[in-house]
Amino acid sequence: MRNRDLAVHNYKRFCALDGSDYIASEFALETILKIIKKFNVNTILELGLGIGSISDTVLKYSKKDNKKISYVGTEKNEFCLNALKKNIIDYDDIELYAELNQIKNNKFDLIIIDGYDDTLIEIVAFCKKNTIIFIEGDRKGQTETVREIFPKSKYVNVISLNKNKPYVHGYSPTSHYVGGGQLIFTKPTFKMNIFWFLQKSITYVKNKIRIFKSA
Repeated sequence: MRNRDLAVHNYKRFCALDGSDYIASEFALETILKIIKKFNVNTILELGLGIGSISDTVLKYSKKDNKKISYVGTEKNEFCLNALKKNIIDYDDIELYAELNQIKNNKFDLIIIDGYDDTLIEIVAFCKKNTIIFIEGDRKGQTETVREIFPKSKYVNVISLNKNKPYVHGYSPTSHYVGGGQLIFTKPTFKMNIFWFLQKSITYVKNKIRIFKSA
């Protein structure tokens, strides 16, 4: 199964579950898998696991590609905690904490921010030299905060030209574009700079197409 097919298939599955109102889109899931593969990500921290759509997708990818990924996440909402146990097939593979400050002596290749409401300044302690940060959706406040924390970072808003499908929660015929995410390279390597430039170019073209289609 291709990563894109895995993202779409798992997104459809989670759309049918309770609490699916704000899960990451299939495009965001596909983007995360692309980052993991492109930059050989082995350690992941997700702030705000929700009902588990991202973590379940990543763990299925790791099993499919026989790639060992250490997955750590935070969540304290009681509904979500109960949902995680039911929704994530490899639930026992997640190191789960209620608060970020409970995680000790650990740094991550990739940090995913998905609905996390607490202060973000603490994430510095969990970053390696070249940690990648992915903020799911259009969270401008959190994006600005992270960019202020890492003033020398490279940032790009990754977007899609796909519209929401009928299986999406709250779908209507006047469907919006599928949600994307905010990609931040805290201290980019040469390879990361090339990837960032390519994504900036793609986003620029996609924005032009969106404007043209809406005219």
